[in-house]
Amino acid sequence: MFKNRKTVGYLLKTYPKLSETFILNEILELERQGVSLHLFSLRKPTDEKNHPDVDQVKAYLTYIPTLLPDFNFPDLISLLKAHLQLLFQSPNKYLQALQFHLQRPEKKRLNEFLQAGYLAATMGNLGISHLQAHFANVPTATTEIAQIFGDISYNIFAHAKDIYLTEKEVLDRRISNAEFVLTCTGFNHRYLRSLSTSSTPIYLSYHGIDLTRFTSTVVKHKTETPLILSVGRYCEKKGFPYLIQACQQLKQQGHKFQCDIVGYGPLEGELTQLIAELDVADVVSLAGKMTQDELVKVYQRASIFVLPCQVMENGDRDGIPNVLLEAMAMEIPVISTDISGIGELVESDKNGFLIPEKDTPAIAAALGKLLAQPELGEQFGKAGRERVLQQFSLERNVGEIRELFDRMLHSTEIVSQELTTEITQKEEVKVG
Repeated sequence: MFKNRKTVGYLLKTYPKLSETFILNEILELERQGVSLHLFSLRKPTDEKNHPDVDQVKAYLTYIPTLLPDFNFPDLISLLKAHLQLLFQSPNKYLQALQFHLQRPEKKRLNEFLQAGYLAATMGNLGISHLQAHFANVPTATTEIAQIFGDISYNIFAHAKDIYLTEKEVLDRRISNAEFVLTCTGFNHRYLRSLSTSSTPIYLSYHGIDLTRFTSTVVKHKTETPLILSVGRYCEKKGFPYLIQACQQLKQQGHKFQCDIVGYGPLEGELTQLIAELDVADVVSLAGKMTQDELVKVYQRASIFVLPCQVMENGDRDGIPNVLLEAMAMEIPVISTDISGIGELVESDKNGFLIPEKDTPAIAAALGKLLAQPELGEQFGKAGRERVLQQFSLERNVGEIRELFDRMLHSTEIVSQELTTEITQKEEVKVG
């Protein structure tokens, strides 16, 4: 039963995912530090390309059968077989899990219940006893039910919209059932502690980056025309329309530059239309999807990095976008907005500029200043690299997660040994 108790399960909504390099980096670093992982994914990827580093992951990967987004009869059969196994193994636990699912105040999804049973059965078959759920929404909702089905402990790694788009009472319950919680910004950390009514430990765990890849020692290939770079999903919370509008102002002011926006997403059509309407297609382009390796080459040419994030009406927002860390590690001066945890990384007028959200003139003014004063950009770049070195090293930050897993797995091993001893003693008494 405990043959793989030193293996940590990792539950993800979709793996691999091009926009979630922070999770891929964490997995690779944990493996470099000797942690055995087994990955579980609720969905299969839809991205046409993956980061090459995905091939370096050693962990086994299990795709959990799903009825979403399209009904699939073979997947339904696989899910039902797992549930029959659980029902025969422990009818009481099965009924408890079903009751919990039906009594949850949040929206109930049959797929979550079915996938939770498959997850619990698979973990039981593999002898894996602890699971990290990345994101506090669907993955943790599934994990909560799986915990009741089987002898599973779990922790949550909470990030951004999964925190702020989840009802407080639901989030509190999920925290209370967890062994511990990790979150990636001090802003998130304060918010989660303010709503938690349990004694579950909540730890601040900044995402780190591989400083050997994103390094200032890489030869820069600056172009004669300054390159303004932005990277992110083409979605509303990134604030790209404000950057495009700022580029129009810079063009009208006579600045020479090129702006590339790397990414993909639902707003691609709207952004393309806006570029045409503002007549800035000669200076602004949507560069599309890129892997980390491809992106490093673009960083080498960039003079300024901009990400004008904003908080949405429903509360959705970024934490500390990894692309800010990457740009600063490569000594590129950055401009971003003073929301969420971004101020924990960017210190305005020291290693970049922090401006109000949704403020096109402020973006244009900050860009104009850096375009006119390259020496200021160099100063910000060096200070930015130093800031990343101080607090956002992948090796150090993931090492702290490894220590938590070590303590968790060690306590599980002790419990299993005590249980084995207790069963042995009982059998000896019966024999005697």
